[in-house]
This record gives sequence, structure tokens and C-alpha cells, in this order.
Amino acid sequence: MVKRRRILQIGLGIAAAAALGVWGVDIASEAEIAATVRRRLGFLHLDDAGLHSFAKDYISALLAKRPSWYRWKYHIQSFFRKPGARWGISTDTRSRRERLADNLATLYLLSSDLFSKGADESRTIQYVSLYDPMRACGSPFARPATDAETTG
Repeated sequence: MVKRRRILQIGLGIAAAAALGVWGVDIASEAEIAATVRRRLGFLHLDDAGLHSFAKDYISALLAKRPSWYRWKYHIQSFFRKPGARWGISTDTRSRRERLADNLATLYLLSSDLFSKGADESRTIQYVSLYDPMRACGSPFARPATDAETTG
């Protein structure tokens, strides 16, 4: 006969295993994001600490999104249809993993100081903050205004 105490112990064990699993997935996904960006942008000198900060910020931003009916509806519909089948005109033959790698590399470049420092590929690229297109003055292409008399 199973006692109540045994059921509580089993429940606590399952909760502890789930907590460790979530923590392990978070660390593994951070390392996977960093490795994906490093692999995709292998021709650039990337700051390792900044790369891990980017991965952590990306995961935080991804988990901060609240599920809404429209988001659930989009994911359910995209699960059942073929890629590019919406309009029937897609010529993208990349896999989902390759598209994700391209998106992560693009987001990292927009979040770094590459474009604000003149797109110099020979220097080490530093991570600034996660790119948010809705943030005012967050354009990575904007350069500070300089006065012609003071720079002369």
C-alpha cells in the first residue's frame, strides 16, 4: 500500500528533476546559440563574453514574450503547413535550422557595435545590447553627429 508520505516524496523528486531539467536546457540553449552565431560568423573576431551575454539576453527576451491567442494560432497553423505553402511562391530551400542560424547572426550583428564603428571587420566585435526595432534611436546604422569645426 502506498502511503501519503511516499506520494509527496515522489512529487518533490519530480519537481526537483523538472527544475534541474529547465536549468540545464537554459544553459545548453545558451551554449547552442553562442556556437551557432560563432559558426555562422566565423570570419569575424567576436568577443566571447559578449556572445554569451547576447545568448542570455536573447533567451530572456524570448521567454518574456507573453503567449496570446494570435501567437498560438500562428504556431498551430505553421505546424500543419509546409514551408512556403502559404502563397505558393517561396524559393527558400534552406532548412529551419539554417534560417534560425541566419536570423541569430543577423540579430547579433545588429546588436553589436560593428556598424556604428564603421563596419571594420579586422577589429573585435563587441556586443552592446539586444537589438529592438521598437526602441527609439536604436538604429545600429546611426552615427553620432560631429561638428565640422571641432573635428578639423
